[in-house]
Amino acid sequence: QPYYSDQNTYEPRYYQRNAVNRTVEAIAKGQNRLLLVMATGTGKTYTAFQIVYRLLKSGLKKKVLYLADRNILVDQSIQQDFAPLEKVIHKINAAKDDKSTITSHQVYFSLYQQLVGDDDKEHFSELFSPDFFDLIIVDEAHRSIFKKYRAIFEYFDALLVGLTATPKKDVGHNTYDFFDLEDDMPTYAYEYDQARDEGWLVDYH
Repeated sequence: QPYYSDQNTYEPRYYQRNAVNRTVEAIAKGQNRLLLVMATGTGKTYTAFQIVYRLLKSGLKKKVLYLADRNILVDQSIQQDFAPLEKVIHKINAAKDDKSTITSHQVYFSLYQQLVGDDDKEHFSELFSPDFFDLIIVDEAHRSIFKKYRAIFEYFDALLVGLTATPKKDVGHNTYDFFDLEDDMPTYAYEYDQARDEGWLVDYH
């Protein structure tokens, strides 16, 4: 499937195309836990959109969940990078959503806090069956896959694609171990030094 492109959307940069292609190839090979390590400002969300768009258009994936930990990140993603899919997007609200009608969408956005409440109540199991989603995009994967939110990923039987700029290697808090990556090698990496040297980012000084 081609990349999405129109007059309001730029063509993916070369490293974004590499990230999309590497991810799609890994999925085609049957891998079910993938990690993209991309520096802040290099367009992780746009890259995720292109991955989701291609997988939906090919019919390989039909139900996608995008998870973030801040409301502004969810709203910006829906309104900007994922805008071409607005007709098939639903933002989850655990207090208002009805299990009998929530199933009609293709792309779901949610805060982790909507799926696991402050009282640790697992709203995700009230709304969805374990096999409902084909693909889960895990934003800020270095911090969201641990503690009480871990239950989300243990419940759903879905392909996981993690996004982060800062993977962790701490004991008991290892991003690479969670995504079953051998030799701590992400599916694709485009980190700060390379992005700065190639002119996509400026030096923080």
